[in-house]
Amino acid sequence: MQLIQGFMAVFHPVTLSLIIGGVVAGIVFGAIPGLSAFTALALFLPITFGMEPVNGIAFLISIYVGGLSGGLISAILLGIPGTPSSIATCFDGYPMAQRGEAGKALGTAIVFSFVGGIFSALILTYLGPVIAGVALKFGPYEYFAVILFALTTVSGLSAGNINKGLLSCLLGIAFSFVGIDRLSSYTRYTGGISSLAAGFNLVPLLIGTFAVSQIIETAAKGPSSIQRAPSARVKGFGLSLKEFVYQLRNAIPAAFIGLSVGILPGIGGNASNLLAYAFCKKRSKYPEKFGTGVMDGIVASETANNATIGGALIVLLTLGIPGDNATSMVLAGFQIHSITPGPLLFKTSADLVYALFAAFIIANIVMMVSELLGLPLFAKVLSIPGSYLLPVVIACCFVGSFSANNRVFDILVMVIFGLVGYVLKRWEYPLAPMVVGFILAPLLEENVRRSLMRTEGSFLPILTSPIALVFFILTAVMVVLSVRSEIKDRKKQRETSTV
Repeated sequence: MQLIQGFMAVFHPVTLSLIIGGVVAGIVFGAIPGLSAFTALALFLPITFGMEPVNGIAFLISIYVGGLSGGLISAILLGIPGTPSSIATCFDGYPMAQRGEAGKALGTAIVFSFVGGIFSALILTYLGPVIAGVALKFGPYEYFAVILFALTTVSGLSAGNINKGLLSCLLGIAFSFVGIDRLSSYTRYTGGISSLAAGFNLVPLLIGTFAVSQIIETAAKGPSSIQRAPSARVKGFGLSLKEFVYQLRNAIPAAFIGLSVGILPGIGGNASNLLAYAFCKKRSKYPEKFGTGVMDGIVASETANNATIGGALIVLLTLGIPGDNATSMVLAGFQIHSITPGPLLFKTSADLVYALFAAFIIANIVMMVSELLGLPLFAKVLSIPGSYLLPVVIACCFVGSFSANNRVFDILVMVIFGLVGYVLKRWEYPLAPMVVGFILAPLLEENVRRSLMRTEGSFLPILTSPIALVFFILTAVMVVLSVRSEIKDRKKQRETSTV
């Protein structure tokens, strides 16, 4: 009943216009490499000052939804993730675009972005407070165990070679150590360069690793190599009902992974898409096809990153804790209107809460419709000559890197990581594990050190936590399965080579 009243409050011409405008603006920002949902929220936050609370916060949530989904466009068409949450979408979306299936790849990504968003919206509406209560039980022990488990899944992202995957992950972990230590405030591994005191920013690192390395590779082959096969006309979303039903076997676990990761503050969509991709690859009957252009990889990535939004909003609304940079901007929107998120919000401002739930659901519908209408326009990017497209992509990379912190130094960081990414690709080292290691290592280090401070240097008390113990066991199982899978693959390669 309260949700129905929430929909009635949102079905106002002004509110609906703001939701539509917010989603479209978010999609545009998300599609441009480096200009993420956070960037869009930071720019549009001041506009909400003079709005009604429902309108202002619904507008911000709509930008969040559009921004996270918009990254799929450049990920599929250019092989460059528009946002960190669309990294895994590149792995199969770009190969599909290269062989003339851009419309199908885009349609699949849009449909399952919607599925992930609606799933998380329903969980947020009906189970939000209960799930938030469980999240409160997570302390340093539990976070340490969960993040360690997440890091072990990077073996699923290494293209048939665990050693290269782990080395790439360790390289990312090493890069994450540069800068001021969070707990002791000591400066580490900066080489006396003051600009490195804050460490490497994720945005220029991501743009350099994926975008600039791709540009260098393209330039080495010649600008015309960016040209892809012409995309065939696509009816509807480009996938049949049978394909949609079959892909639910990937979408359902990916949605739960995205939701779970979103609930844990600090991890967010940056990692959820990669973890869901690795999980679906591990359990697939044809893992060797992942990365060659299969729908399964797109479904896993896009379902997970949109489900993360609902998880992050659960923690924000019920506990008042922002899960990532984007939700910190939404929290600022609450503070602008003198609203304090937390357990009492559901009692003191129930009408506002359910209106926001309704706005979140409508924003997902608007996102799907907007991107569906834009499908023909997106696909036309493929017909642009490489000599025209490449300079535009390079300009977007420079703008995106600079806008992260308004520092010219970040442009240099982008170029350096572009060279690092190019070298890794030349030697067939996977890039995704490096990014996962870079994102998760600071959280792992922080929580393991806090755990050891609490236990006075002993690891044994950490095992007394049932939740942590479960994740340690899962980590051990994951390592055993990864090694077993690697041994099987090597035996197959030997058998085929001897035949």
